Amino acid sequence: MPTAECDSDISLLKKKVDTRNLVVGMYVQELDRPWIETPFLFQGFKIKDQSEINGLQELCDYVYIDIELGVDTPIQFNHSVPSRKPTTGQLIRISSLSTGNNTYTDTTSIENELATARYVYQETHQAIGALFSRIQDNDSISAAQVQDATNNVVDSVLRNPDAFMLLRQLKQKGGNRFSRAIDTCALAASFCRHLGFPEDELRTIAMGALLLDIGTLRLPATLLDKPGPLTPASFKLVRHHVEFGLEVLSNSEGLPGVCPEMVATHHERFNGKGYPNGLKENEIPVSGRIAAIIDCYDAMTSERPYRKSLSPHEAVCELYKWRDIDFPGEMIEQFIQCLGIYPTGTLVQLNSGQVGIILSQNRVRRLYPKLLLILNADREHYEKPHTLDLWEHAQKYKGKVLDITKALDPKDVGIDPADYYLSLD
Repeated sequence: MPTAECDSDISLLKKKVDTRNLVVGMYVQELDRPWIETPFLFQGFKIKDQSEINGLQELCDYVYIDIELGVDTPIQFNHSVPSRKPTTGQLIRISSLSTGNNTYTDTTSIENELATARYVYQETHQAIGALFSRIQDNDSISAAQVQDATNNVVDSVLRNPDAFMLLRQLKQKGGNRFSRAIDTCALAASFCRHLGFPEDELRTIAMGALLLDIGTLRLPATLLDKPGPLTPASFKLVRHHVEFGLEVLSNSEGLPGVCPEMVATHHERFNGKGYPNGLKENEIPVSGRIAAIIDCYDAMTSERPYRKSLSPHEAVCELYKWRDIDFPGEMIEQFIQCLGIYPTGTLVQLNSGQVGIILSQNRVRRLYPKLLLILNADREHYEKPHTLDLWEHAQKYKGKVLDITKALDPKDVGIDPADYYLSLD
C-alpha cells in the first residue's frame, strides 16, 4: 500500500482567527494585509498584552496564528449552535453539552500505563463479549452494565491516552467487533479529553461509542466477513444496522439519551449525504459528529476481509481532505491535534535517517513527540530499541536538531511496530 503524504502539517499549525478572539500568548504569523501597511515592526510576533490585541483589532478583521509557537484558540462550548457552516479558524460551538473548559494532564508515563492498559483491554474484551452475548440472545442490557464495561478504559485514557492508542495497533492482527467497540470507546474518551469535556459527559459519550455498531449483531456473520466488496443489495442490508441498534437500545434500561443519539447519527455526514436520514451540518448533534469521526477513523485503520488497513498517518490525511465536506472542518482539525499529525503508533523517519515509532504525543508541542528508536541512520537495528523525546532533545541542544521528515509504511522497511511494544513493559 503506498504511503499517503499529508500536506496538512503546516496548515494544521497555522490557523485563521477572527481578531475578536485573540488572546495574550498567541503567535501572530500573518495578517489579512501586508505588514508594511501596519505599525507592527516584526513580521511574526507573540502577543504580549491587551494593547497589541487592540491594535490588531483596529487594523485587521482576521490574522493567522502559529499554534506551535504560541497558544491555540480556546475551545468554547455553549448552548447556541451557529446557523452558518463552520470554517477553518472558527471556534467549535457545541450545543446540548455543558461548558467544556476542563483541562486534563497526563498523570503517568506511557511506559507505566501500557501494562495496565493491556490488562484493561483484555478484561474489557471479556466484559463486552458477555454484553454482546446478551444482545444476541435478545436480552436487555442496562446502563450499569455498559458503564462497567467502559469505566476502566476511560480511567486509563484519563491517566494517559497514548497507551490505548498503541494497543490499537496490536489489535490490527486479530481484531473483531469486541476490540472495535473498545477502540471506539477509547477514541471517544481521548477526543473528549482533548476537547475539555466534563468527566461525566466524557464517560457518557464513551458509553455511546462502545455501542455504535451493536446493530451489526443482528446481521449475518457471513455478510460482515465477506471477502470482497459488498454488493448494492448487501450494503443496503448493512445500513439497517443503525435501525437494529436503536431497537436494541429501546429495550435497554436507563441508558443516557446520548447513547441512542450516537447510534442513530454516526453515519450521518456534514454535507447531508449520510444515512439513515440525510441530516446535515447542525442537524447532526455534537455527539453524532464525534461518533462519525471516530467511527470513520477506526474503520480506516482496521483490517477488513476485502482491504488492508490504512496507517494512522494515512487515515488522518484522509480525514483532513474531508473537512467541511463529510465532517465539520474545525472538529476534524481538533481530532487530528488530539491524535497528533503523526499519531501514536506511526512509524516515522527522522532527518538524521533514524527510524522510530511514535510512542506518545507532546500535548503542547505537537511536532515533538516521544519516539522508540529502532533503526539507526544506516537502517540497521539497534541492539536494544531506546526512547527519544524530541522536545527534550531540542531543549538540550538549543534548537530543533532532529525533525520528523515522513511517515513510513512498515512493510517497506520490514518492521511490524507491534513487535516492539512489549519491550516497553
